[in-house]
Amino acid sequence: MGGKELAPQLKSEIKEEKQRLEKMEEEIEERGLLRGLTRRITEKKLGEGEIENVMEDLKRAMLENDVALEAAEKICKGVKESLLDRTVRRGRAENAIKEALRDAMLDVLKQERISLEMEIEKSRKPYLILFCGFNGTGKTTTIAKIAKRLKKYSPVLAAGDTFRAASIEQLEEHAKRIGVRIVRHKYGSDSAAVIFDAMKHAEASGSRVVLADTAGRSHSNVNLMDELKKIARVNKPDMKILVLDSLTGNDIYDQSRLFDDAVGIDGVILTKTDVYEKGGAALSASYTIKKPVIFLGTGQDYGDLEEFDPEEIVNRLLED
Repeated sequence: MGGKELAPQLKSEIKEEKQRLEKMEEEIEERGLLRGLTRRITEKKLGEGEIENVMEDLKRAMLENDVALEAAEKICKGVKESLLDRTVRRGRAENAIKEALRDAMLDVLKQERISLEMEIEKSRKPYLILFCGFNGTGKTTTIAKIAKRLKKYSPVLAAGDTFRAASIEQLEEHAKRIGVRIVRHKYGSDSAAVIFDAMKHAEASGSRVVLADTAGRSHSNVNLMDELKKIARVNKPDMKILVLDSLTGNDIYDQSRLFDDAVGIDGVILTKTDVYEKGGAALSASYTIKKPVIFLGTGQDYGDLEEFDPEEIVNRLLED
């Protein structure tokens, strides 16, 4: 191939590469919840047809941000009701949608806030917190973080996950590092009995709170779900916290509903939010069980636990 033929070919390749990069930039811009939604709205009163088109785009954007379908539909309904028959001036469409979307998402996240410290202070007996969740959510590490946070209340850890010997050893190691007590039985013991004994130990030692671990479960393991129901029935925990992995995506809806139906969840802790920051998991969980997200796990260290802030999550989702 001669040099005279090479120049036009390179020019063509450069042009194609430029077009490809421009297309990628457009696709990246479209990933935000608001990007692309406002381009179709001009200065006019929004009617049913225009709103429906925008809502389909909005729903798709929320699903891409791991908001469960049911939660996305609820939010879209709120946005639609806010925008319908509203006059939107040219250049103000994004603000109008953003305001309506913010209000609709905050409405989903608007659950009564929970302060563990206040609940413990009000209790006349050791306050029992039961932790449950699917396998691999980071439940045991989360319990250790809570123990560190509540150390002034002399927490007692209950090694209720007797299904895995490694889980008992892991919780015991956390207890040593933090400097708190732990009640454990041998592998295969009755989990309800372990937690019952931990409560007795807490009463005798003057501890204000018991943090009870349980075996990781899945919807297909009927025996373990029945055991969780037994634990709750026997020990009557003051609070039942569901630990959810934010990487789970849309499955959070099914997981939340499963555990809430089984034992009645009081609050949620989302883990691994430092790895996955979209924020859709919080909307999915809050919508499903109508209970608050209490904390976000943001790393592996004991201090990597942040109080949940609905405004911050909404801002994250609305980032351009």
